[in-house]
Amino acid sequence: MRLHSISLVDYRGITDATVEFGSGVTIVEGPNEIGKSSIHQAITQLREDKASSRKASIKDTQPVGSDVGPQVELHLSTGGYELRYRKRWLKQPFTELNILHPVPEQLSGDEAHERFLSILDETVDVDLLDALDVAQGRSLAQAPLAEIKALHGALNDSGEEPADHDAFLDRVESEYLSFFTAKGKETGELKKLAEEVPAAAEQFRELNERSKELDALVDRHARATERLTSVRAQLSAAVTERDEAEEASKAVSGLKAELDRAVELAESAEREEQRAEEARERRLALIAETESAAEAVQAAEVDLERAVGAQRDKDTEFAAAQKTLEGKQADLDQARARAKSASTDLAKARARREVSELRRRLSSIREQERRATEAKATIGSITVTAKNVERLSALVTEVRIAQNSKTAAAAQIVARRLGDAAISIDGTELPDGSTEEFAVVRDTRILVDSVLDITVRPGQSPAELDRAVEKAQTALDSELDRLGVESLDQARQRADVRTDAEAVLAETRATLRVLIGGDDRAELDSALSRAEHLAGQSPETGGTSGSSGDSAGESDVETIEDQVAIDELESAVESTAAVVDSAQEAVDRARVVLERSRAERDETRVAAVRAQTTREQATTTSDNLISRLAADREANSDEALDEALTAAKSQSEKSTVQVAAARSRYAESDPETLEMRLQNAHQLVDSKQKQLETDREEVDRLSALIDDRASEGIYDKLKAAEESLTSLQSRQARLRRQADAIRLLRETVLAHKEEAQRKYVAPFKEQIERLGRVIFGQGLSVEISEGLEIVSRTLDGRTVAFESLSGGTKEQLALIGRLAVATLVDDSTGAPVILDDAFGFADEKRLAALNVILGNVGRNAQVILLTCQPGRFGAIGGAQTVSLA
Repeated sequence: MRLHSISLVDYRGITDATVEFGSGVTIVEGPNEIGKSSIHQAITQLREDKASSRKASIKDTQPVGSDVGPQVELHLSTGGYELRYRKRWLKQPFTELNILHPVPEQLSGDEAHERFLSILDETVDVDLLDALDVAQGRSLAQAPLAEIKALHGALNDSGEEPADHDAFLDRVESEYLSFFTAKGKETGELKKLAEEVPAAAEQFRELNERSKELDALVDRHARATERLTSVRAQLSAAVTERDEAEEASKAVSGLKAELDRAVELAESAEREEQRAEEARERRLALIAETESAAEAVQAAEVDLERAVGAQRDKDTEFAAAQKTLEGKQADLDQARARAKSASTDLAKARARREVSELRRRLSSIREQERRATEAKATIGSITVTAKNVERLSALVTEVRIAQNSKTAAAAQIVARRLGDAAISIDGTELPDGSTEEFAVVRDTRILVDSVLDITVRPGQSPAELDRAVEKAQTALDSELDRLGVESLDQARQRADVRTDAEAVLAETRATLRVLIGGDDRAELDSALSRAEHLAGQSPETGGTSGSSGDSAGESDVETIEDQVAIDELESAVESTAAVVDSAQEAVDRARVVLERSRAERDETRVAAVRAQTTREQATTTSDNLISRLAADREANSDEALDEALTAAKSQSEKSTVQVAAARSRYAESDPETLEMRLQNAHQLVDSKQKQLETDREEVDRLSALIDDRASEGIYDKLKAAEESLTSLQSRQARLRRQADAIRLLRETVLAHKEEAQRKYVAPFKEQIERLGRVIFGQGLSVEISEGLEIVSRTLDGRTVAFESLSGGTKEQLALIGRLAVATLVDDSTGAPVILDDAFGFADEKRLAALNVILGNVGRNAQVILLTCQPGRFGAIGGAQTVSLA
């Protein structure tokens, strides 16, 4: 088969494109998503899918967003036919087959589809067509070559086909499978006998063992009966031994109690001796510490006296150095004062006129600022505004309204004075001959002098009136507290004062804007301060008294005098500068001497303080130790401690003698041996009792077992099992001889078949190795399976299984296998090799070798390469390149 061209219309992303294929290698190049893989897919769908098909893979070829039908036309030659085959799917589908040679013929529809497939079946091996077609991403898999008839035909031309003796092999295999499985394991009757013989042998062995066990049981029963009689006698002797040991143990217990008491008294005496020894050692240690502390005090006194003397010497040296520095500093200060005085006088002369002008201007500005400051202070101190007064006035009115409402609802007292007696109502004197009314809103007192005292209490007023008065009064009190006033009149007075201050503030701000003009206010003060400082004046001494005419005259005279002073003072500044530098050097030298003397003096002072502290600490420690020693001796004298130690040692020695005597008496009784005898006697009695019970149970158990085994007829069963085992072993030996014979025959036939297979696949193997050596070198060989697959690769003596090779090597060998098939199959039965983006795992060196292989294969077979990297196949000789870009 040879592909001449393919045309795609509205197929995936291709609107209209035609690709011409050469007879050798054709490289179809273009960027990703340009339609290379679409060519590969279109060839497959054109062959496999009818125009009426609407499966998902067909729908995927319809351009996105376009209501059109994908269309493909293929021009090819196969066998003696030259064809043009065209299909369109989905929209107005059709199938057209135009046979150009040998006999022109035109068909359409399913008839064209079936005719095309029949021509392919007639002229090309479809399995070969699929095997040589490598889709994108499938380059690592080997092609299924075992069923390709065209390849079998090519291989048969070069050797004997292994299938010539398949009938005989099938008969041998059938007979072999009656004895063994495909994997060589036993089966059928042979397997059954292999399982039955061991079972029969096991049964014979078990029965034989059980017969022997029965004989052993009888012997064990006799021995157990004899052992039971012996144990009964041993138990009786052990009981007698235990009773005697218990009597002896009671006598030893008294001696052990005496020893324990003696040991306890000895330990108490030893502890008392240790306490007395420790008390005496503590007394001696305290005496030694007291003597050492006294010596430390004497040493500290000597060190302190030495440090104080050194301090006095350094203080004298420091005072002399300080006096020298003071003298040098005085000389420097005088020189600096003279230089500074000349510089100051010069600056003053230049600043006088500036001071006079700034003072006059700033005097007016300060007056206005003073007024503004006072106004601001007044405004800041008074928080009451006109709006606050209005609010407060409204609250007072609300209180009066609420109180008047409550008063109107309260009881009224109408009083008129009739006589001379003085009358007061709630503290108010009632005038003579007048009538007054009083509302009783609270307790009201009516007092008639020397006659009557009446208290009138109001009744319960309406609750809403009380709440209204309380609410209004609370609001008024809250506002008064917030404003800091006591009444509405006081608030009005403060608001008026604040209003006047605000008017003054507005006036002063306007005046200040005129006086300051475009200058900066802070800079004016700074300028005056600098000028006054330079002129040697201050706001108090530089006043503006006198008439303006006198000030002007004085200013002119001062200007002339200052100019003369400037010339004189410049000379004075230069002459005093040298004197200041010389005096500064003398001061620096004196300061260095002083600092060195100060450091030495400070060191001696620190040493003196340290010596003083050491002396005080030593004295304190010594006094404390003396006090402790005196207190201890008052409690216990040295002689008393010695006597107590002597008495404790004597008592301890006496107790030690008593313990030794008690231990000697206890040891003579040999308690350990007696204790071991007693324990052994108890254990012996227990063990013999247990052994007696065990032996009795063993005799009873053996008697029952003997009775049970004797009733089974074990000897008869053993004879029958022996006869059955002999029969099975004889049958197994006969079948095994037959099985070994058929296995030998099979192995011999298969060996001959493998030899024929090697000869059969030799051309295919040689072609793979011939092409592969271009990449891997002369040391390459491959192993080919019966299914014509590469099993392993051997390179320079190192063999690796195909599945264990790297991805690149597997891809290259798999594709070389396809190329080998293409070179073995002739043009009449062959098919083109279509590779879609293959050799993606190859490095540059192997890719160059693959180019050589493809160029060689292209001389005899058609190869179509679909790639997005044209440079990968640029070295293929005789290749035809088609660009889709």
